[in-house]
Amino acid sequence: MAKMYFEQDGNLSLLEDKTISIIGFGNQGEAQAQNLRDSGLSIVIGTKRDVSYDEARALGFEVYDVAEAVRRADIHLLLVPDEIMPQLFAEEVRPQLKSGQVVVVSSGYNLYYGFLKYPPDVDMLMIAPRMIGTGVRNGYLNGKGFSSMVAVHQDATGTAREIMLAICKGIGTLKMAAIESTAEEETVCDLFHEHFSYIYVLRRCYETLVEAGVSPEAALLELWASGEEMELCRVYMTQGLFHQLKLHSQTSQYGQEVTGRLPPSDEENERKRLRRIIAHIKDGSFAKEWALEQLTGGHVWKRVHQENMSHPMIAIEEHLLRDLGVLERDIA
Repeated sequence: MAKMYFEQDGNLSLLEDKTISIIGFGNQGEAQAQNLRDSGLSIVIGTKRDVSYDEARALGFEVYDVAEAVRRADIHLLLVPDEIMPQLFAEEVRPQLKSGQVVVVSSGYNLYYGFLKYPPDVDMLMIAPRMIGTGVRNGYLNGKGFSSMVAVHQDATGTAREIMLAICKGIGTLKMAAIESTAEEETVCDLFHEHFSYIYVLRRCYETLVEAGVSPEAALLELWASGEEMELCRVYMTQGLFHQLKLHSQTSQYGQEVTGRLPPSDEENERKRLRRIIAHIKDGSFAKEWALEQLTGGHVWKRVHQENMSHPMIAIEEHLLRDLGVLERDIA
């Protein structure tokens, strides 16, 4: 069983004389910076001179270029996208690091694949919220917290775990729980969740229903547009995946547990597909593929995205969501 940490495991006094730099002021950066400040800690922001720079200043933070923020701090939270982190770290963060300082990442990706070239005399930590930034902030404010996967990747000082748990308390994750993990485990779980093709499964179900004579609007409502699936996910979380079945009719329970179960041969084929996805992650093939895609201008991604956005479902979905009054983006 994985070790879990809670509120009593974190000691904020360990951070009283420290300054924490938040590198990046996007979705996670803004949330974690506000939570740490509200916990009474000293925060500086390091970001590009763009809209995020102005937003951080408007919220009352001291804001600097990345290198200067790192120079002024003792603990550094790297809250920038995985794809830009290695170069940013090499050029603007590492040259400013001092022995015994602490670097924290919010994803295991660059640690697992060896893309961060960090010195041997700093602590390298992972605090990876299982929640988007708005949820990180709201969880802190409402006192419920949010869960995270955490790891000590390099303990140069001998106090890395204690500092990690103090930071966890500061951002609010110990209000719920921080679960001991590794950079490898977090990366495999995170990428697998993104790669197992949930959006394609839903679209395939939509296409099959329409093929069977169901109206596109009815298919969309049933599968996701009504918001019922969102409410079901909340119940999965609070009651458990199979325990929540008791909230459904007996017809629904039978259909989900019996009719929906794959026959053994199909089940094994699906497991083989999922194992291939994990192998593609663990052997580094995906990381190489993604790095090459970035170097070549994202031509494969752009082509696939255009194909997806040209699907007949897109226009129908936009009109339905608009008519339902739930569309939260401008229609191009």
